[in-house]
Amino acid sequence: MDQIFDINIFVTIVITSFMVIYLLYKCSTSNFKHWEERGVPYVKPLPFVGNFWKILTWRAQIGHYLADLYNQFNNPYFGIFILDTPHLIVKCPDLIKSILVKDFQYFNDRTVFTDEKTDSMGSKFLFFVKNPEWKFTRTRLSPAFSTGKLKNMTGLMNNVAKNLKEYIRQNLHEGSMEAKDIFARFATDIIGTCAFGIEAYSFKSRNPQFREIGRLVFDISPKRAVIQSLSFVAPNLIKYLRFPFFDPKFTGFMRNVFWETVNDRKKSNYKRNDLIDHIMQLKEKSKAGEEFELVGDRIAGLAGQFFAAGFETVSSVAAFTLYELCLQPDIQNKAREEIKSIMSKYGEITYEAIKDMKYLEMILNESLRKYPTLPFLDRVCIEDYKVPNSDFVIEKGTPVYIPVFGLHYDSIYFPDPEKFDPERFSNENKDSFPEYAFIPFGKGPRSCIGARFGFLVCALGLAHILSEFEVVRNSDTPVPLVYEKKGFLLASTVGLPVAFRKL
Repeated sequence: MDQIFDINIFVTIVITSFMVIYLLYKCSTSNFKHWEERGVPYVKPLPFVGNFWKILTWRAQIGHYLADLYNQFNNPYFGIFILDTPHLIVKCPDLIKSILVKDFQYFNDRTVFTDEKTDSMGSKFLFFVKNPEWKFTRTRLSPAFSTGKLKNMTGLMNNVAKNLKEYIRQNLHEGSMEAKDIFARFATDIIGTCAFGIEAYSFKSRNPQFREIGRLVFDISPKRAVIQSLSFVAPNLIKYLRFPFFDPKFTGFMRNVFWETVNDRKKSNYKRNDLIDHIMQLKEKSKAGEEFELVGDRIAGLAGQFFAAGFETVSSVAAFTLYELCLQPDIQNKAREEIKSIMSKYGEITYEAIKDMKYLEMILNESLRKYPTLPFLDRVCIEDYKVPNSDFVIEKGTPVYIPVFGLHYDSIYFPDPEKFDPERFSNENKDSFPEYAFIPFGKGPRSCIGARFGFLVCALGLAHILSEFEVVRNSDTPVPLVYEKKGFLLASTVGLPVAFRKL
């Protein structure tokens, strides 16, 4: 009798399990006819995971994966599925221009999400904020990055650059130094002084607090890599699970530093004409009770955004550039000749001197082409949008991805794309590819607000280094590069070690 009872239980469990699996299967595949019904070419999805199995299992980095799909289609756009959600991938530069600029009102939000209840400060970073709060904040923050402000910051940057060079001098005996670590220290100290008016001492301490916190911004530990990737590709899941995009230690530290700096300046009536001063002025003008009143984490988030975005952009772009220059001595020497010539003209590295270094600008642009910091752009369609010159309608709520890495490595626009060739961006050649085939900082109203600042910091740091040191490849320098598959940003699995020689 007991045996029959046990068999019945077993059969019931098996049948129930199959029913649950079947229902989950049907739910996970219910949208899989979406692109076919709309006549859009698409990648055949798998149940439960859609087309994102390689990303979920860390077998591919998201930027490279989208680039691989980019190369499989000749159409201006195609469809994929992330889990069961249809996503549109756009590869035509003209359509990209429409989405980012001409018809921006249909695509003025990003897909990326962080939960406000568990990440109250991070959720107020300009990168995450939705419209209309985004427009309100962006309009008020933009003057902080004016030409006049950048000029005023150059002297502060040069002071940090002196510490950068001294750090390299003191460590020449090491034989190999990590380029990403060097520029992460540089970026940390630049942002510390230009934004917060404080000394971060990244070059004078082995484990400075600011530098340690900087490591948490885009940490590629398994947990944080999963959360940050899912924040882009599965925002509804993040909304349900309430995972914060940033490590709470990072946002907590930035919140404390911001308010300590603000309170110190109020007490001393000290003005420095930097980002903190600008934010304080915005706070004073903010009206009590207005819809987006600049109080609490909404205003502290402005400073936190500046640190997070500036830190990663500068450290990544400058490090990859230094890596390429150690492999390309002819390009490096040509850049050095320009830098020394311009320095003799101006007497020092000023804002105007950097603007005159056209070949260095070409080098940085080529580095941004090969190593875009964010290898894809994300937008969400907020109203039904009819694609120009077609009958296809992008429906409200559709996530749209622009595969930056795919565009930058498209041989139609950039012949021999694996080659590092700054001449692509010379005056003679820069019009040979469509404007919207090169979008390292995005384009249009929602492009990177600190792009000019980041570019200036990278150029200034490289100019100082190349004026005094030769950068050379050694046995630790990885050739070819192997990219980290966790996370959504480009990074080498072994870093970017190079060697320096005093000129």
